[in-house]
Amino acid sequence: MPNWNEFYNKVKADNWPQCDNEQDFDQLPENIKFECINKFGYNPSSFKVTEVLEENKAFCILPFLHLYINENNDVAYCCKSSSIKQHTEQFDFYTDADYVNTRQLMKDHSFVKQCNSCYKMEANSGTSPRMINTKEWFEKLKITSIDQVEEKLRYYDIRNDSLCNLKCRMCSPRSSTQLQKEYKEIGIPFTINSNKSKLNQVVDYTTVEKIYIAGGEPTLMPEVSALLSKCIENNRKDVNLTIITNGTNVNSAFVDSLKEFTDVNITLSLDGYDQLNRYIRWPSDWDTIVTNIEKLKSITDHLSVNIAANIINVTRLYELVSFLETVLPSPATILINEVLNGPYVPFNFPDRELAIEKISLLKNTYSYAHEEMFKNKVDYFISVFENSHSNKAQLKEFFKFNDLLDNHRGVYLKDIVPELEKFRHE
Repeated sequence: MPNWNEFYNKVKADNWPQCDNEQDFDQLPENIKFECINKFGYNPSSFKVTEVLEENKAFCILPFLHLYINENNDVAYCCKSSSIKQHTEQFDFYTDADYVNTRQLMKDHSFVKQCNSCYKMEANSGTSPRMINTKEWFEKLKITSIDQVEEKLRYYDIRNDSLCNLKCRMCSPRSSTQLQKEYKEIGIPFTINSNKSKLNQVVDYTTVEKIYIAGGEPTLMPEVSALLSKCIENNRKDVNLTIITNGTNVNSAFVDSLKEFTDVNITLSLDGYDQLNRYIRWPSDWDTIVTNIEKLKSITDHLSVNIAANIINVTRLYELVSFLETVLPSPATILINEVLNGPYVPFNFPDRELAIEKISLLKNTYSYAHEEMFKNKVDYFISVFENSHSNKAQLKEFFKFNDLLDNHRGVYLKDIVPELEKFRHE
């Protein structure tokens, strides 16, 4: 995140006066203030929140305004934090003891153990969800200090349905009914919680400002259709809808419902170009996805892609990003988030030099040159590969597990990513 001087000196025209202190912004001529705000996206909270996050490295805004319930009906502070309890009808966001304690700990600069993934990411020079979400909400709420943060449930992320049409390798049966079937056929043990909280019953339609909808695959879920209808009934077409989809099922009913809303953000989950995406997100069809990207662009200009970087695709990210920059609304918004657990963690790719070489190709993209978050993530990946070593035991576990899926599906790693296959016996 840049500071005021970095921002102003970057956008400043030759005939603009010097302005070294953000406090002097109001003294600038009106035409310059207009350009800073409307052309270059200046927001007073943007730079203040940078100072807040540096001064208090434990604080995150999400426990003050966000409720996350996963596919197992576990409550957590966000999708990146570890679970704290099972959700029940008695759960109260405002008075729950864990939430109350965590809010105070964060205000007191004390780290919260459930949030270690963000702290670890920042320790490796990465831009974490803590930083991204706090910045977003400071700007949205027009606040500049932690003292101004109030406890008000505005943002929901409730993943209450595992109905899905794909079998993504790094996913879990709790998030995919197709994986549930496949694991049963192969004989891989798993457990799921069938006691789910209904999304449209949990949301408070009087205070909600943002709903994050993931899956499973939201375009298939009756509960998502019910939620959209409920929002419309409650005259909340203004709510920010952020929907994560695999892009394979953009049906007309789904499109028509979303066109009722004024603030729609759609994120496609894609993990490789063409056949690599099919291999990872089995059995997605690339031509269908490309066609559906055009359909989604008819709904909103806010169309982005999230790439789950993993051991299979970590050397192939450049091909996908280069393609996406040609088809997404300009400027393209492309997010890269690593798989954090299990056999598909990207940093177990055994050839560190090759991984760094291939990831470094992303420095040649528009996104790296113009999107700070993308650049930070690429630099973070390179830093981790430079300073860590592949875990041989986990690599062995990867091949063992991945082979189970390959043999069941009749598609093989050696034909898709030979640069990884060659390390099978090392």
